Amino acid sequence: MTLATLRSPFFQILAAIACGIAFGLWKPLLAVAMHPLGTVFITIIKVMVVPLIFLTVSGGIAGIGKLKQLGRIGIKALLYFEALSALSLMTGIAAALLLRPGVGFHIDADLPVHTAQPPTLTAAIADALTHSPLLQALMLALACGTLLALLGQRGQASAQLCERAAQTLLAALKVVLKAAPLAAFGAVAWSVGKYGLVSVTPLLKLLAALYLATAVFVLLVLGTICRACGFSVLRFIAYIKEELLMVFGTASSITAMAPLMEKMARAGCPAPVASLVIPAAYSFNLNGSNIYLGLALVFLAQALDITLSPAHLLSIVALAMITSKGASGVAGSAFVALAATLAAVPDIPASSLLFIVGIERLLKCRPLANLTGNGVACLAIAAWDRQLDHRKLRACGLARAIGIGDSREGRSPATPPGMRVRTGRFE
Repeated sequence: MTLATLRSPFFQILAAIACGIAFGLWKPLLAVAMHPLGTVFITIIKVMVVPLIFLTVSGGIAGIGKLKQLGRIGIKALLYFEALSALSLMTGIAAALLLRPGVGFHIDADLPVHTAQPPTLTAAIADALTHSPLLQALMLALACGTLLALLGQRGQASAQLCERAAQTLLAALKVVLKAAPLAAFGAVAWSVGKYGLVSVTPLLKLLAALYLATAVFVLLVLGTICRACGFSVLRFIAYIKEELLMVFGTASSITAMAPLMEKMARAGCPAPVASLVIPAAYSFNLNGSNIYLGLALVFLAQALDITLSPAHLLSIVALAMITSKGASGVAGSAFVALAATLAAVPDIPASSLLFIVGIERLLKCRPLANLTGNGVACLAIAAWDRQLDHRKLRACGLARAIGIGDSREGRSPATPPGMRVRTGRFE
């Protein structure tokens, strides 16, 4: 094993996770005390990511320059996010209905029922905006970036200031991310020390159903999107393996946002598109969290022997489309979104959440799917707008193995007929 391998983030995080598991099994009481290593790291990231999102989104929007083209990218991104959110929610519900992980649990139906009135659409939107600093920063950045774009040359000085500040903050974030292996060790050691490897046996069916549903969604849904855009989802997963390991160790997809933006730009997505789509995706395109929401809600109903009608399921999807916007990629936020959604389903008592809170830290597939889905969204939206540079895509090893073709007239083998590759500029 070479020195370069030992220094690689991939190896360091993998070793930290392995050490965390071993330490949790060996000294469980002491391992529980390692929890602050993970929580402090996540807290620092949360503090830094809000201004980072404001600076990158507002600067990216202002850098586009033409408001008409900004609107085109924004509308396409919004349509993509809503479509994938609905698909991921329905995937979770379908998995629960087919695999029936909660059937046979027979949880005490006399649990106290949450008596709050179901929130209205306006109240749900207001609640998401109130409790998600990430979503608040995104909304403010969209407004400020649009204003700077409208000002034209007069707004360029402010736009450049945003870009320089973002670069400085990114450099500081890279320094913080060097502590990711330590955070991964603390989070994994705490999880194993507190719950053990077999302490959640009654809920293994839920875990298996969630992992299976997530794998199906990534391979089939995201795989189909990747194929349509000219690259392979398996190669894409290999391409972002360091970020995936970082997310696996910290249980938060937001820790890998900055490295993901850099890799998407390297893979052929124009920097203005990446700086707009990636931060927005962290509030609007959390596929893994949506799968969990749909699956967990039906699981709890099955465990309580409650039958949900088609109308109930449709209302759950509609409400979760809103409440999931507050699940901002931070560890534990999906559970908060689940509690908010559950408040609108009076048939399922809110106290039933106690039966699944113990396995929150074992649901590692949620942030992994969130990260993968956000990266695919960035490249897919760039391809949809004919901004994806397929030469860079091939150079990163992402293009499907269909042979080496010519690139006459700016085309590549993975480029659909009639589509010209644009190299990072909005034309």
